[in-house]
Amino acid sequence: MTTPVPVFVCGEPARGDDAAGLAAVELLAADVRARAEIHPVGRLDVLFLLDLPADEPCVVVDAVAGIRPGETWVRSLPALVDRARALADAGRAPEPSSSHELPLEQVLALAAILRDAPPAGTFVGIGGSCWDVGTPLTAAVAAGLPDCAAAITAAIEAYSG
Repeated sequence: MTTPVPVFVCGEPARGDDAAGLAAVELLAADVRARAEIHPVGRLDVLFLLDLPADEPCVVVDAVAGIRPGETWVRSLPALVDRARALADAGRAPEPSSSHELPLEQVLALAAILRDAPPAGTFVGIGGSCWDVGTPLTAAVAAGLPDCAAAITAAIEAYSG
């Protein structure tokens, strides 16, 4: 039997589209969920990544701003680390509002430094537009959930053999 693929699902269920990753994971088929170890984490913390063995891939799922609501965006975690480093080198790295609210790319870059290598795996994002407390998913995000779930499924299947 293969080791279940760790899936870190970011998001706050009570904040509109921020709950999209959690909703997408709920759409995964039972056989896919059986090959995954689902971790609802709120925000991705570097400690989650440091606990992974060096060669163990994971999947990170989150709602993201800056792309069309409902659109699925898939990138390798090492590619996001490279992007964070390029932004930092250009002096354009985003400033965190606190040490507990680092942007995803900075969390991945910090993990890469502490691990001596970028974490292996895939990021699956879904575009969102409303983050207000007490609001439901927007229609565009709800319509995009099946595509997001399909991308999560593909990543889990790629890593679980």
